[in-house]
Amino acid sequence: MSFFATVAGQRVVGGSLLIPSVGLWTADLQLAGAAALAGQVMVTIGNLSLLGTVYRSDTYGGQTRCRLVAGYGGWRKTVPSQGYGSSSGVKASAVLQDAATACGEQLGPLPGGSVGPSWTRPGDVASVTLWDLVAVGVIPAWYVDAVGVTQVQTWPASTVGTPFTVTDQRPDEGIVTIATEDYASWMPGASFTSPLLDGQFVSAGVEYRFDAEGQFRLDVMTGQGNRLASSLEAVIARQIEPLRFFGRYEYSISAPTPQTVDVTPTDKGLGLPEYQMVPLTSDSIADYDPPAGGLCHVQFVNGLRFRPIVVWTDGDATSAQLLGGSVPVALQGSTCTVLWPGAIHVAGVITPPGSAFTGMLTIASAAIGQITTGSSKVSAPQ
Repeated sequence: MSFFATVAGQRVVGGSLLIPSVGLWTADLQLAGAAALAGQVMVTIGNLSLLGTVYRSDTYGGQTRCRLVAGYGGWRKTVPSQGYGSSSGVKASAVLQDAATACGEQLGPLPGGSVGPSWTRPGDVASVTLWDLVAVGVIPAWYVDAVGVTQVQTWPASTVGTPFTVTDQRPDEGIVTIATEDYASWMPGASFTSPLLDGQFVSAGVEYRFDAEGQFRLDVMTGQGNRLASSLEAVIARQIEPLRFFGRYEYSISAPTPQTVDVTPTDKGLGLPEYQMVPLTSDSIADYDPPAGGLCHVQFVNGLRFRPIVVWTDGDATSAQLLGGSVPVALQGSTCTVLWPGAIHVAGVITPPGSAFTGMLTIASAAIGQITTGSSKVSAPQ
């Protein structure tokens, strides 16, 4: 006998399966059988089949209850830290492949490019590597596909082309409840519309739910971003907001002067403000005019959002003033003009015939020379 929903062939009688737009799908299910599960299993709901791993499983009252996670269960394992460094840039593909190998997961196509000259994988849950690479923009998203392979990209765009009926819509929650016989077409990224809906929607995650009476429901989440994580992220963001301004952040420079610059955050996702006339404090003995369009690092004195300072800038300064001075500085090796006094007292011997003389020597023109020595503590480009 075949059942509508099964795990490893055992009939599903309750629970739910969530597939987010970013990250792992998870399932908490009750099965009719009393045999505990382990290892890799196939979850089937209608025409949808997903390869997952048993995270927990136990039996009670003649039923099995289990929690399943997408893929091979590795992204929830703790992996050791690992550091990387390369003058030509650490390859993002190497970071990803090392993390997958360490936790026993499989990866789809890997991105090109680098994560910069240095990178550290923390000793933490393996999926932290994926989330870190999303945070810095190296990969746009990640998910685990139906056959258990982790894809480091967004879900592919698709269109639901099979019949379905809208049984409920909760605009305040951004949820549309669907009745259909095609459960595999409603993955994140799937577009759909209906005469009962106002406009076109895109799936931002789905939940397949069996209630206590065995009734099945398919809820489709709509809206932008990772819907399942957004509420939790908002709570966390409020809690850590006081700590945000103890960090060091990358900004781009505009309207530079030797004392201040206007700055704009390079990562809009961090929610950092723009600032005008931020003091340049990256050098305690010199003022300089950094190039417009360059990058800088901004920190906040005592963690106060209204006390930003620039602590580093890149690029070649267009001018620099040492110790607040404004007089031009000559360099060792520079050609210089030497001005003689109006009259120079001289004494010596005229040759020939060798008679002694004394008197005043007048030099009417300046002499051309070269600076041959300089400071051992201060240097500048030639």
